Amino acid sequence: MAGPVYASDPGAAPDSEFEPGELRHLVVGNRGRLLDPRRTPIVVTATLPTTGEFEVQIEAFEDAGARWQLPLDDVSRFQFHRGGPSGDGDTVAELARAAARFRGELSVECDSGARERTLSRLARERASLRERLDGVRPDLPRHIEAREGDPGLYALLEELMAERDLDDLEHRFTTTFVSNPASGEFVKGHAIVLAELGLCPFRGKVVRDQALFEGAGAKRRRAEHIVVRMAFVHELYRDEAMLLYRGAAVDGLLPAAAPASFTSATFSRRVADEHFAGGPSTQTAVLWRQRVPARRLFMTFLETREMNRRFREAEAVLIGDPENRAF
Repeated sequence: MAGPVYASDPGAAPDSEFEPGELRHLVVGNRGRLLDPRRTPIVVTATLPTTGEFEVQIEAFEDAGARWQLPLDDVSRFQFHRGGPSGDGDTVAELARAAARFRGELSVECDSGARERTLSRLARERASLRERLDGVRPDLPRHIEAREGDPGLYALLEELMAERDLDDLEHRFTTTFVSNPASGEFVKGHAIVLAELGLCPFRGKVVRDQALFEGAGAKRRRAEHIVVRMAFVHELYRDEAMLLYRGAAVDGLLPAAAPASFTSATFSRRVADEHFAGGPSTQTAVLWRQRVPARRLFMTFLETREMNRRFREAEAVLIGDPENRAF
């Protein structure tokens, strides 16, 4: 596919015209930028003290129009125009109290018995899908080169999810993850269930949304979605080892890797190189390459329609592995 992997703004204003994000900048309508290499512009659309969050709308590039709900402490990941709007003292104090309420840590350990039960369940699901995927052999190198998935596989997966009454979870998980997995609590809910299934321990912040596991988001349904999705992808890739890449660029020193229940990588070296290239203020950049067993795959661009709508990243999402320093 010709052209750059990601859109950018060569004429973006210098950082000197902005100041680091603080709670006082969280005024509806205030405009700023994400501290990513391309300085993605945003506008503040809401503050949510009851859940310790704020909402921004993405104003440019592939994800323009998307809205992210983020922890209040994440305001430090943004910058705002100097001399822009500023919240009053009482409002900022309320936001500070809200931020403090949700800084507690939550850990969910993995149980070996739960893991064995999950792996047995996964094997049964794979066996039930074998006939459905028999003879399906996508030309993976061609799809990687084009950075485009397979519409036939989109349809097969969507049909399966509808049969299992999991299509709502599939749609919400994939749309959230592709835009920003840290937006809201939905992906966190899956991560907690992943730990309870014995597949990857959870290390993160306390739950903000007390209704996270109610109704459509019940743990039983989330667990079924995780197992069925993994079974589909594992049967599709036939236990092969996948050559995957990751790239990262930061303005300072490379921080220690944060615990991750789901890890994003790419089949495309070109996509990883774009992340490695960074931007004008990049000080440190790292490029990783590793052969990863297919049993760690959770979803990929090949069968996931949502991974092919706005972005062309040839992405693979892996179940986290605390022992793996690269992926």
